[in-house]
Amino acid sequence: MLFLSPWLLFGLLGVGIPILIHLARQQAAKPIEWGAMRFLFDTVAVRRRRIEWEDWLLMACRCLLLALIALAIAMPFLPPDSQVPWLFVLPLLLLGVALFGGSFVVLRPKWRWLLRLMGIALLVVAGALVWMENVFNLKRFQASERRDVALIIDASTSMALREKGVTSFERAVEEAREVVREAPRGTAFTVVLGGPAPEAVTAEPLTHRADVLGVLDKLAVVGGSFRAHEALGMATLALAEGRNGRKEIIVWTDDQRHGWRLENPNAWKSLADAWEALPAPPKLIVRNLAHPKAYHNVAVEELSFSRALVGTDRPVTISHTVANRGSEPVTPGRLKLKVGGRAIAERSVGLLMPGQRERFDFSHRFASSGPISVEASLDAADDLLEDNRLSRVLIVRKGVRVLIVDGNPSAGFFERAGGYLALALAPSKDRNLMDPEVIPITRLLADSVADRDVIILADVARLPGPIADALANAVNAGTGLMVVAGPRSESAFYNSWRSGEEAVLPALLEEGQGDLQGVSPAPATFAHESLQHFREQGDLSKSVFHRWCEVGELGDRAVLGASLANGEPWLISQSLGQGRCLLVTTLFDSRAGNLPAKSSFVPLVHELVTWLGGSGADLNVEASWSPRFRLAPASGGLKGRYFRRSDSEAVMTRVDPVIDFDWGSGSPDQTLPGDQFKVRWEGEIVAPRSGKYRLRCEVDDDLRLQIGRNFRAQSTTGARQLGECELVAGERTPILIEYGEDGGEAFLRLYWTPPGGEEQIIPASAFRNNIASNGEELGAVDPRGKARLGTVHTSSKGQELAIQGSAVPGLYQVEVDEWGEKWFPGWEGTSLPVAVTADPEESAFVPFEKDDFRLMRAHTDVVLPPSSADTLAVLQGKGFGRGIWRWLAIAAFLFFLLESALARWVSKSRRAGEEVRVEFGESPAWKEGGR
Repeated sequence: MLFLSPWLLFGLLGVGIPILIHLARQQAAKPIEWGAMRFLFDTVAVRRRRIEWEDWLLMACRCLLLALIALAIAMPFLPPDSQVPWLFVLPLLLLGVALFGGSFVVLRPKWRWLLRLMGIALLVVAGALVWMENVFNLKRFQASERRDVALIIDASTSMALREKGVTSFERAVEEAREVVREAPRGTAFTVVLGGPAPEAVTAEPLTHRADVLGVLDKLAVVGGSFRAHEALGMATLALAEGRNGRKEIIVWTDDQRHGWRLENPNAWKSLADAWEALPAPPKLIVRNLAHPKAYHNVAVEELSFSRALVGTDRPVTISHTVANRGSEPVTPGRLKLKVGGRAIAERSVGLLMPGQRERFDFSHRFASSGPISVEASLDAADDLLEDNRLSRVLIVRKGVRVLIVDGNPSAGFFERAGGYLALALAPSKDRNLMDPEVIPITRLLADSVADRDVIILADVARLPGPIADALANAVNAGTGLMVVAGPRSESAFYNSWRSGEEAVLPALLEEGQGDLQGVSPAPATFAHESLQHFREQGDLSKSVFHRWCEVGELGDRAVLGASLANGEPWLISQSLGQGRCLLVTTLFDSRAGNLPAKSSFVPLVHELVTWLGGSGADLNVEASWSPRFRLAPASGGLKGRYFRRSDSEAVMTRVDPVIDFDWGSGSPDQTLPGDQFKVRWEGEIVAPRSGKYRLRCEVDDDLRLQIGRNFRAQSTTGARQLGECELVAGERTPILIEYGEDGGEAFLRLYWTPPGGEEQIIPASAFRNNIASNGEELGAVDPRGKARLGTVHTSSKGQELAIQGSAVPGLYQVEVDEWGEKWFPGWEGTSLPVAVTADPEESAFVPFEKDDFRLMRAHTDVVLPPSSADTLAVLQGKGFGRGIWRWLAIAAFLFFLLESALARWVSKSRRAGEEVRVEFGESPAWKEGGR
């Protein structure tokens, strides 16, 4: 407990007024002895104890009355994080006053001094506690001449909640403006706009207040979640640029716990370590603008599609979830669905109670392929409008190019491993999404895997090295791979098939097994998303397999999607690069069982292929700074620059997947002559396994090769061994290849022999072209209608589209022009929709808990001012807290009434006296005539 006007505590000396009056009256009284004194002493002896109690109560009441008045005038308040409870200090002080004042009316000296000493001791203890509180607590708020202050304003979705027509964000900005205007001179400010990607609005601390106020005037709600931890880190970096020794961080937020990473103490420890690097750890002032107790808020929480891969062949179910996240019942009104900006359906939403959710399904068939926006919105006029709309961008596929490689092409059609698969995917009049092609294993080439969405290896024994590398590279770039294991599948090949250090298959293949009675799939184990429709529907569980392949240990990233009734795995999946792999341990033909005869067979094949082909460009990303959308997969190879022999400037630049060229007497391009040209390839080489690689070339005319710093080789016309190069698995090592052609034939092939492997052309999966550029700038419009800048980035990860600046959740439109055809073949649009997703937890309003602030205080000094005035008091070096002077004033008034009633009662009691029996004896005190 502290006091705003501590000097007025001298008013406590007024407690001595009734004591002095009592002492004065006691000194003024003169004893007069008279004849009846004996009878009076007998009466007083009976009433003395009662009189003492009455006098003590009157004196204590009068002293407490004056003490309460003095305390109320001194304006006591309860500071935050008080070390001593005020319910202990205040009673201690008042009890000391009562005991000290009452001791002056006690007649017996022993009790008089005992009460007086006890009162003095209690007063000393209470005063010491108040002094300690003043020294150790108020010291936190002492002002210094100059300081750096970081202003963090939460700009998340929940800060747009309106109360009496004003949003929490507008209140926060206004309080920040007041802090800037009223802060002590010499204060430097930096402003951080909090959101999903915090933004330092000021590059460095500003001391000119007009500049800071101008920055605050331009702030607006960003939306999304408030990543407070990242915002505090950004504020710390800004404070480190300041020149003042004292640092403070003020955060305006809405008591929303989400986004503070309070479930991760290590994150706060890292932040505390950063604060320790400052001249002094900053004070963290958290100003909570708590949302109103009663508010209306409905939100669109979910927008999902019934299939991962959507085409124009059939309708898709679009599901929405509407939830009442407020505290009051709400009737949201109409739920509208827009596709490509055009309203196609709407549905009435009835009364929703607080916490209630309701799901709505719409069926829609897309008329054209390509990227298209899907948006759900509510007409509700609630207190938080920002979560009434939810947008997604869907890539509608015109077709899925499926390559089925049959490992048993010599058998009859219905006994071939890929026969039933081809029938299941065969296009029909109304369903033409799937575009399958079946080829025997003998016709499979490395070029066959190019431009395929899904590749199925049906009972394929093994693949040649170059084809296996090309297929692994295609999967890394986004192609889906299904391996249907059968009796021909060689476990030695599949178990050693790798892409870099990654295994291509999600599990190790072992020996094949059989059972004449057969075994069925176990629906209870259907965990894969493509099997969800078959858990309780269809006849898939009634199918019987007589043959299957056992598998060994599953990979680290493998997911068991389904099992057979005997416990053996049936479907196992994993992600590989940007593609997906699926291992099926049973064949899909009549040799293995009766699955092709079941009605669930065709839907099952479609669901599996749909899942495999579902990867690709992702036009929906979470909010971040400069959100990036992956549009084209990365491809292996080296960047090749082609020159005329005598020129120093390249005529042509391109990415070549492999070094395997035979130009004959021609040239690589029309812009180059048939002779007298040179090529320079640059990039990085990544070995699939560690060890020594033997290198060989076939060249006409000249070759120079450099790998890393230690390997150099050169060769002239012919086939030459280049030596051995030590490579580390997964490590990116620079590579430079220089080729020169003088005349005649022109060819170049570069081979390697991996440790324990066979010689092969160095595959594209081993090369990284290392091309990185900011590319072309594209115009964009964000959800608020403001112009933004988009840039196309090309790197080893592929092509990405980045929207510069903070990520406002919602739908963006990017003018892509000719880029659209490159990214989405067959699409004729010029404005590409992309979506930044919102965080549904922002509408939940989960408040802070006491343990949350304990975690913060374990790493820094945290102050929680309840009002704007208290925030200013901290900056100005004044204490703040909850004032209790009103309660003391009320208590003083009650003691005034009590003192009046008590004095009146004592007065009446003493005037009325008591009936005291006095006995005079049987004989008179005098005899007749004895006067």
